Amino acid sequence: MKVETNFVMELIESTNPVAIASDKLLKLWLSIAEKEKKIGDYYYKGEEEARDFEEFILKSYWEFYDLLAKACLKEKDVFQLYPDATIVIMDGMSLRESTLLYNLLKDEGYNVNYELNFSAIPSDTEFFREKIKKPLSVFSQINNPKSIRLAGDEKYIWSCFPDVMLDKIKTGHAVISSLEEMYKVVEKIVLEILAKIRADRIVITSDHGYIRTEAGFVFSVSDKAKRKFQQFFGSKRYVKIDSINVEDLINEGYVKEFNGYYIAKSRYLWPVSGRYSIYIHGGLSLMECFVPVLEVEK
Repeated sequence: MKVETNFVMELIESTNPVAIASDKLLKLWLSIAEKEKKIGDYYYKGEEEARDFEEFILKSYWEFYDLLAKACLKEKDVFQLYPDATIVIMDGMSLRESTLLYNLLKDEGYNVNYELNFSAIPSDTEFFREKIKKPLSVFSQINNPKSIRLAGDEKYIWSCFPDVMLDKIKTGHAVISSLEEMYKVVEKIVLEILAKIRADRIVITSDHGYIRTEAGFVFSVSDKAKRKFQQFFGSKRYVKIDSINVEDLINEGYVKEFNGYYIAKSRYLWPVSGRYSIYIHGGLSLMECFVPVLEVEK
């Protein structure tokens, strides 16, 4: 991926570099969607480009991850930004899926505005619910895409898809077919919600994104760091600060200390035993922490 000089200067000179990076990442996925019409090619090429972009950020602007973490904690969430809208949370939906949805909804005749917001830190569902200060009980829940029951006047909706599908896709599975299946379920749920909800404005967003763990899409760690990650983190991308001491991982740039947790930074990943999930979250990376916001007006 080629990073233009004017973008580098804008990133350095801006008073809000997180917004500059989020805009660049969003345009990246929109550009790939324009070029790659086959979903498999779109996912693969988009991931390559997103990976290269994050590598550039990681190597050239190490302070960025502190700024991103602070934004996740302090910036307004969608419930504050859109108090009058119906809010739909698609658990685990990333920029990958939302970009495809954005183009689909435009083709369907909807007026759609596409922006990014932030996950919680760590980038996990339980922390997002704490951040928005809303229990699951206030949401109408969608647990079965084949049976979506909505009255039409719901204010808050929570779909457990695509996250439940992401969790089930382990190494050794056919990745592309799984991605296509996952996106089609997301698409079906969103279209049915839009057809049934009577609100004039509906905001479709997510609690967190995810990173893909296949070779070539992540950044490796040293053998010494690998053993420590395996010992203290296991397959999770965050642990409580009071449980361990990982100062060496912090000093090597693999981990950030934030909000009471040690959090794996960027796309750093380490091998674990067993059939590891292809899609994971909880860390401090661009694709985990930037979440899509589709503002749809009927």
